[in-house]
Order: sequence, then structure tokens, then C-alpha cells
Amino acid sequence: MNESNVNNFADNIHTPSKEQAMINNFVDNINSLSKENVDEVLNNIYTQEVEFIDPVKGIKGIEELKNYFSDLYESVDHCNFDITNYLYQEDMHAIEWVMSLKHKKLSKNDLIKLNGCSFVRFENNKVCYHRDYYDLGALIYERLPLIGFAVKSVRNAF
Repeated sequence: MNESNVNNFADNIHTPSKEQAMINNFVDNINSLSKENVDEVLNNIYTQEVEFIDPVKGIKGIEELKNYFSDLYESVDHCNFDITNYLYQEDMHAIEWVMSLKHKKLSKNDLIKLNGCSFVRFENNKVCYHRDYYDLGALIYERLPLIGFAVKSVRNAF
């Protein structure tokens, strides 16, 4: 998400300015992530003891998270998150997003759009808890030659 998207979206967020600034910083950093800057970006936004969970893996600690993201971003040509909705209550932030992804190993590097949601909690202006929810089948399984046909058939049957 470019800065104008963050700022336009942020105008509709009714939270204290500190919370808004933390979310904007988080999204800006995530959208600047590339295979060349994984360590720098993750150090900017996550605590040393961060807990990260997504449909693929659960991780504890920044070093393990850096390794995971380094592997993920090795084949990424483009990844951007547009925030579509945001909720904040007490210390939990729910961020609904659409990811635009170009990955060398998925869909012949064609642009993939995927809806998802992240729940994040901050400690000293850095993320200490981050949990992502998205449809792993839509991201990976539907794009595999044989399995993809079966997954799409099952999905279309309902």
C-alpha cells in the first residue's frame, strides 16, 4: 500500500493517533519488505520474542521469523497489502487486507489477489503478536497442477 492509501484509509480510522501511527508504520514496513531487506524491516517492526502464526507455520522469536520470511521472499517479485478494514479494541488490532502477490513459483508469476486478516498486538511500539488468517487453498493448493483441479472441484461443488 502506498503512503496515500495509508493516509486516506487512516482518515477513516477512529483510534487514538498513537495507535494509528503504529498501524501505519507496520503496514508501510510490511509493504517495503523484499528479499534484500528482510532483517532490517523485521527488526523495525517486531519484538525479539514475537509470536507469529499463519496457516503454514507458528513461530516464536525474531530470528526464526527472519529465516521464514527470507525463504518466503526469495521468489517474490511483488507483494503489497491494501488495507480494507481495521478494528481496534483494547490492545488487539484486526487488519483486513487484500494481498497482491507475484511469486515465481505460483501461477507463472501472474498477479494473485488474496483476501486475509491479521491480528496484531504491540509492545513498546513493536509487534509482539501477529496472527494471519487467509485461504491457503486459494493461495497454493488451487495453483498446483493435479491438486489444484481437485481443490477447485470441491470448492465449486459447495
